Amino acid sequence: MKNIFVNNNVKTLAVSTLLVLLTACANKPTHVVIAPDLSITNTASNQSNYQNKQASLTVTDMRTAQHVVQILRKDEAAEVYSSQQPLNQIIEQTLTAEFKKQGLEINAQAGNIIEIIIDNGLISVQQEMIKYKVNNELVIRVTVNNGAQTLSNTFKVRGTSEGPLKADIAVLERDFSQQLTQLLSQVITNSEIQRFIK
Repeated sequence: MKNIFVNNNVKTLAVSTLLVLLTACANKPTHVVIAPDLSITNTASNQSNYQNKQASLTVTDMRTAQHVVQILRKDEAAEVYSSQQPLNQIIEQTLTAEFKKQGLEINAQAGNIIEIIIDNGLISVQQEMIKYKVNNELVIRVTVNNGAQTLSNTFKVRGTSEGPLKADIAVLERDFSQQLTQLLSQVITNSEIQRFIK
């Protein structure tokens, strides 16, 4: 009778352990929250940059893979994290809000056409046993057609960092948001684009 009791306890412990492991795996995040914050000071001049002007805005993601963070370990499958919503939607919503603050009306039928292509947007982590190295690159191309001429510009943000132990996904998420903010700020404050939109 004692052996049966011990066997039942071992089985119960084994099942409980398995359930905890499965639950931990199921709750592991596969998405990161990307939230650029373009709190550019809206002075009177900023608000009139595009006064009485209209433009259409489209953002196309040309990346071969849709994730924004990848963690690479030797002889293991990559651990990948996508953004909570498609990156092109995040960029389009952020720029639309910021252009509107500067007086530009976003209208699909407008004569000015702003097209943005996402060429790269990735934080890549090389994870080793006791350290990690991060490489990141964000690249977008912006084309503005004002009905008479076309302006094309490429905007880039690149960086590297490293640290001890394991990369923290929350820090990578924050870094991506900050770098995207920096990139989109370059677009919003670009004087060539401001002058080119008629």
